[in-house]
Amino acid sequence: MSSTQKIQFANFIWLNLENPEEKDAAQLGQKYGFHPLDLADCLTQNHRTKIDIYQKYAFLVFLFPVYNEKTREIFGGELDIFIGQDFLITVHRGELKVFNDFFNIFRVSHDAREKYQDKSPEKLLYELLNRLFLYCFPMVDHLIMDSDRIEKAIFAGHERKMVSEILIIRRNITDFRKIMQVHKNVLKKAVVNFKENPIYVMKKTDVYFESLVDFSKEIWDAMDNLKERIEALQQTNESQISFRLSDIMRILTIISVITFPITLIATVFGMNTTHAMPFVDNPRGFWYVIGLMLAIIATMLGIFKKQKWL
Repeated sequence: MSSTQKIQFANFIWLNLENPEEKDAAQLGQKYGFHPLDLADCLTQNHRTKIDIYQKYAFLVFLFPVYNEKTREIFGGELDIFIGQDFLITVHRGELKVFNDFFNIFRVSHDAREKYQDKSPEKLLYELLNRLFLYCFPMVDHLIMDSDRIEKAIFAGHERKMVSEILIIRRNITDFRKIMQVHKNVLKKAVVNFKENPIYVMKKTDVYFESLVDFSKEIWDAMDNLKERIEALQQTNESQISFRLSDIMRILTIISVITFPITLIATVFGMNTTHAMPFVDNPRGFWYVIGLMLAIIATMLGIFKKQKWL
């Protein structure tokens, strides 16, 4: 169900569209003269962050990570933004709770709106993106804690249980990296446009957008470290599993080697050649055979131990 909400400031208007339909996109195109491809992007799911710059406005698509607690997956929540001289238009599907809370603060709080009465659309855009970037850091911290938990479990002997956990965390790290990959470049292009295009009031000496670029770098560096770490943990886990399997195979091989001569002796004494069989007529013959088997076992165990195979 589509919904449109509006907040009026002194210098610009903030228009928020949630789950827009084709008629909503058509109305925006007629009123503001937006490019048809930009409007089409608002109606479909985009898979990358981007910016399209025009003379009278800029169109930005931002993807931010959203965690699904049921499936334990991270997917990209999309926010489409049109920004011009006297308007800020946001289009989304309600996936980003931080954005929804931010908009509702301005919608219900007169004091929050008063702080931006003399501000420009790009200043409000900065505050909005700042909230979204700060919201990413707890997710990064959660992935770090997941990696710590996996590392402890691996060295505690639970490597088999960690196979699926590692795959889940590695998938989430890969998806997170894919979502945040081009944010830095898009922000740099946006800053250059805001400073050079005369329709915006942002000055060349203003540096507040630079903090967003720094945030994107910090997040990317953290995800790079996490990627390397989870790959190392996966290799360690596989090595632990391989070592345990090798250890099991070694023990089974030793058992089979020990039992082979015993089985051979038992087979020989089970033959129906009673007249030629030693110990057959001896009342203690059974115990002699058992003693011979035990001697063979002890000898072979001694050899294996001397060779450090045990």
